[in-house]
Amino acid sequence: MALEEPLRKTSAMEKQTIESLRTILALNLKALRTQQKVAQEALALEAGVHRTMLSKIERALTNPSLETLVKLANTLNVNVSELLANRD
Repeated sequence: MALEEPLRKTSAMEKQTIESLRTILALNLKALRTQQKVAQEALALEAGVHRTMLSKIERALTNPSLETLVKLANTLNVNVSELLANRD
């Protein structure tokens, strides 16, 4: 039986805050939606997410559930990781 590798600790440079992830998500979600020429209301309807929730996510005002992230990612045909990827 092989030993599992210990979890790698993140350095100070890699640490993320809820606020930074919320901002990254907001920017990525809006960029993907506009690239695909999908209106906010249409994306919300197709994903089964309330339009005001989508608006709050795109303005970095709320923390969506994992379920909401999966719904939005699937509707946009991307992985959830793409919604949270830092593009700096």
